[in-house]
Amino acid sequence: MGDPTLLVVEDARDHALLVRVAARRAMPGLDVRVAGDGREGIAYLAGTPPFADRRSHPVPDLVILDLLMPEVDGFEVLQWMLERRPAQRIPIVVLTSSEHADHENRARGLGAVAFYRKPGNLDQLSEVVEGIVQEWVGRDLSSVLPSAG
Repeated sequence: MGDPTLLVVEDARDHALLVRVAARRAMPGLDVRVAGDGREGIAYLAGTPPFADRRSHPVPDLVILDLLMPEVDGFEVLQWMLERRPAQRIPIVVLTSSEHADHENRARGLGAVAFYRKPGNLDQLSEVVEGIVQEWVGRDLSSVLPSAG
């Protein structure tokens, strides 16, 4: 078994880069993959081309998901994952700039294990990402994900 893998589904390139750097700072050796939108995120999770080779594109141990993306948004990614659980027991943490009060409840209802709002300050965003990685990578998920039965 290799290093743990994080999939970041984020359409804002600057945020995706910052999440990648902060995640690796929190856990050196973490394999961080980035999907530039919800459609690419689903393709990666499904293991469809160009992500079909799981040695090159391993199943992630954690997904950090933005909600507000064009075409296929984070809610659609969550819905897609929900329909495949418990076969895919991957924790999904939402990290979004959304200010809508109902988005947290909706995301959690679709299976997100945690919900964070992106702080405006880049240093604070880096701290949030480091905390997410430290809390969720390698965690026993039996208490937070639906059982396989």
